[in-house]
Amino acid sequence: MKFLSMTTVKDTFSMLPAAAQRQLLEATVAWVGALKKSGEILEILETPEGSVVICEDASVEQFMKTQASIPMGGFMNFKVYPLADFDASMKAYIEACKRAEQMSSQTAK
Repeated sequence: MKFLSMTTVKDTFSMLPAAAQRQLLEATVAWVGALKKSGEILEILETPEGSVVICEDASVEQFMKTQASIPMGGFMNFKVYPLADFDASMKAYIEACKRAEQMSSQTAK
């Protein structure tokens, strides 16, 4: 399963001593590098407001386990969205429209 995760850093992070901030940042960079190397993180980008990550996990449970292991995780807010394949989704919507058309043409008779 693919997921889109948008993260922002909580204000409490700035209350940590500079050395602790640096250590957490370095640990998080190393964590991201390992997940990029393993193929779990497909893309990670920064915005002025935070990070945007596209990742792939075998299940929601595995994704949650991965999220829980982020070194800075306690100092981050997350918005997470499961992602679906565009072509497969559009095919399902088109099939649903066809069924609705059939149902409406049968009730019009």
